[in-house]
Order: sequence, then structure tokens, then C-alpha cells
Amino acid sequence: MNIVGGFLSTEDVVVGITATGAKGACEEIASLAARRHHLDEELVFRALWRREQIGSTGIGHGIAIPHARIPGIAKPVVFFARASAPIPFGALDRQPVSVFFMILVPEHANEEHLRILATVSEMFSEREFRNRLEAATDSAAIQRLFGQRVNRPVRTI
Repeated sequence: MNIVGGFLSTEDVVVGITATGAKGACEEIASLAARRHHLDEELVFRALWRREQIGSTGIGHGIAIPHARIPGIAKPVVFFARASAPIPFGALDRQPVSVFFMILVPEHANEEHLRILATVSEMFSEREFRNRLEAATDSAAIQRLFGQRVNRPVRTI
């Protein structure tokens, strides 16, 4: 199992969010994740939206990885959401986003934050993984896909 699979449970996967814009998507994801993990919804939303104001976390291929540091949490929280319809999100490739992978980390969890972000970014960079993710229709299948993915060794030049 990889670091992402260790944090993502089936309850952390939601299919069918209904937001129609970037701010609404951040609000809806913050609300769902905050309720699931007993966090302050407004704090989570503000942190995610503040990060989006710096620059979109839309990485292309219809995917965004909103992430933020949250004071008072003891361990990282990850949350996957798929939108019912693609959402304009200011992604690098200018395409709308329908897949969101949210990462919340404690304030001083620099290394863990980077490891989670790197792992999920690597997953999303692979066409086969994206295709399998798109074909997965329920929360359990999506969670298994993230959990079963084994990290590839880092190549050095």
C-alpha cells in the first residue's frame, strides 16, 4: 500500500458533487470532509480557497488537487470527490475539472505533505490510472484503486 491508500477510506470518497464553480467546489468538498473528520468546516474552506487564490490546483486532465495546512489536526486528511458535471477551475490546461483530490495536513507536516502530494500527482500523471479511475463508478472501487497502486521507485539521473 502507498501513503495515499493509508489515509483514504471508502467514506472519504464521494461521487456526484453538484458545485458549478471553483469556489462552490471548495465549499462542498470542505463541508463533506469537515463533517466526515469532525473539523471546522469554515476553517477548511478558508484554507482551501486561500490556496486557490494563490494559483489553481487544477493540474490538467480534468483533475485538481486542492491542499492546505490546517491548524489543530494531528494527521493528514485526504478526500476524493468527483463532480456530476465538469467545473471551470482555472486548471493549467484550461479544461474544466471533475476529479478533486483534497489534502489537508497539520501545520508543520512538511515532509508528509510533500510525500502525499507527490504520490497522488504521480498517480494522476499516468494515463492508465486516470482511465481506470474514470471507469470506477462507486466509492469502494475508487478507494481500492488508490490503495492498490504501488509507488514506483524514484529514478535518479
